[in-house]
Amino acid sequence: LICFSFLFLTSDAAVAGLVINEFLPDPHGADAGQEFVELLNTGPGSLNLEGVAFQFANGSVGPEWVTRWVCTTGVWLDQGERFLLVDRNWMGNQSGDAEVWLGLQNGPDAIRLLAGGEVLDLVGYGSLTDLDMMEGGPVDVSVGLSLMRKPDGRDTDENHLDFTSGEPTPGEVNFHNHEIEVVSVAMDPSSLAEPGVSVLLEVTLRNTGLLNLPPGQAHLLLHSSNGETTPLLETFFAGCSFGEICLLVMEMTPPAAGRFSILLQLEVADFELSLEVNLGKFQVGCAGVFLSEILASPASHQGEWIEIQAGGETINTGNLRIRDEESDWRYLPDVELQPGQFLLVAQDSAALENWHLNNLSQGLVLDCPLSQIQQSMRQLSGSWPSLNNSPPESRPYADRVYLADEDGVVDQVTLLAEHEGTDFQGKSWERMSHDPHSFRWRSWRPSVAVSGGTPGCSNSVAQEGVAGGVLEILPPVLDAAMGESIIHIRFLLVPGEVGWHVEIYDLWGAIVRDLGGGAPGSGPGDLIWDGRDDHGHMVENGGYVVLLLKSKTDGVFAPSAKQLVVVR
Repeated sequence: LICFSFLFLTSDAAVAGLVINEFLPDPHGADAGQEFVELLNTGPGSLNLEGVAFQFANGSVGPEWVTRWVCTTGVWLDQGERFLLVDRNWMGNQSGDAEVWLGLQNGPDAIRLLAGGEVLDLVGYGSLTDLDMMEGGPVDVSVGLSLMRKPDGRDTDENHLDFTSGEPTPGEVNFHNHEIEVVSVAMDPSSLAEPGVSVLLEVTLRNTGLLNLPPGQAHLLLHSSNGETTPLLETFFAGCSFGEICLLVMEMTPPAAGRFSILLQLEVADFELSLEVNLGKFQVGCAGVFLSEILASPASHQGEWIEIQAGGETINTGNLRIRDEESDWRYLPDVELQPGQFLLVAQDSAALENWHLNNLSQGLVLDCPLSQIQQSMRQLSGSWPSLNNSPPESRPYADRVYLADEDGVVDQVTLLAEHEGTDFQGKSWERMSHDPHSFRWRSWRPSVAVSGGTPGCSNSVAQEGVAGGVLEILPPVLDAAMGESIIHIRFLLVPGEVGWHVEIYDLWGAIVRDLGGGAPGSGPGDLIWDGRDDHGHMVENGGYVVLLLKSKTDGVFAPSAKQLVVVR
């Protein structure tokens, strides 16, 4: 700004529209170099700052004002223009107009503007009680947030009504006419083991702008780490009134694996208005680290435990967190895991060691030595997230375990309820593969180890590949309520077998679905069935027979294997 001196414009009236519009008294970390005070000319007309003083008073002392800055030459501000006072060694991105030592402290304190012996503006903050140090009531201070007028320049002589807390905007508009912020985002499920599965999003938005947000269109997009943006869906947005909280419910189906940012765009064509907010990260497929095995229903004096495994890269677990459906996040101990290595966190590490020794004393032959368990075992900081074995009334499953990094959930597993006639006590849930590229990686099964689990070691149900002539159905029960909305039909063509065909029959011998066939030559096959018949309708609950036919070089198809699948 260019400074001039005009004696005929230094009267009090010339600066009557000047207010403290925003200030940051308590930045994150050290205050030095981060504090700022933004002045605003609310009008009418231009004004000259010459002779204007900025003062500070310590609330613990009283209204003893200390001058921090005085404008000694004429600085002109047009109506709506800002003047930014910044602390010495200013570290902000916005350039300051004057760099001085501010020393605002964190409250109870006060600041004011003075010109010709008259107070132009006064703001008290923190737990201030002295009425001479504030207008009306004081403003509450929040760490890292500015105290800002809403809207810009609003001055009713009531500090606690004129100011609100918000992200710092030094030298810029505090609040726009149309602005939206994300209050919360709920995703069910919070991550996916594979693409092509629907995810329910519930987004809570708050209208932080100065005007009502009219109805329009909501667009949901996925933004990948390589910069590609994929449109997912478009739906109607009912609008959001000034200051109100609004709910937007959508269903998305990610088409590919990867780590994505979910972007929400709100567009109102009549107003040429477009707002965009980031809803956070979403993981589809393996993120390099995943849940491998969980014991939620331990035998007596055994204790619960959770096993995490690194995939194809080295992982530092210190920034990873776990929780179950009803507990808070807990950070994992900081361990460097090489690809394929396990981290085992236990509710009671001593009880887990004694469980292993007790198995040995009973003559059980264990594939996993105690030293390997001890090497992978660490203590979880804080209280243990006790895992449920039976569902509450609010949900159909017993519990869920979530694994997250700093950007959000990277893996989750649903723990099913114990059904009548089954006994999961002392048996862990194991991932069927340690290879994220295997279809078995997506499936979990109760442990078949003689000890009931394989903590810190390879899973007992982990088998890579299908033997020739074998037809496998995974999972064997298609139950959408339990999270199993598709089944995989896997088989292997050995040398000499060149074609295949798969059909699904009901128990009375009637064909309900022809999944087709092919002639790819020898190798594995993997088909997906979603429980629908040839007309696209969901089949009734009950048992169905999957029939695999194969052909050799003569081209004649013959039944090769059949398996039962249950739909419920």
